[in-house]
Amino acid sequence: MDIKFDLRTTGEALPDAFLDSAELGLLFESTRRSIGDGIQRKFRDVVCEEHGQAPAFRISGVYDRNIEEMDIQYHVDTCCQIFLLRVMQILNQRG
Repeated sequence: MDIKFDLRTTGEALPDAFLDSAELGLLFESTRRSIGDGIQRKFRDVVCEEHGQAPAFRISGVYDRNIEEMDIQYHVDTCCQIFLLRVMQILNQRG
């Protein structure tokens, strides 16, 4: 299974920033591990019944230093639309 991460920062750090550069590195590593483990667990044995291919994931995250918030987006690539619908259904399930 292919899982890629694109995590970055934007904006200028506030004078009394909540996270310094080292802590941001830890936040990004924790995010990679947590999201990656969850995707691995949910999709370990999931392949398209018609094409035999697994989904590919690209996780984009931007930590905005100005407002000290992180926005995360999931991008999913599949071999066909039917499989994409199945993957999205699994991705949106809790647990």
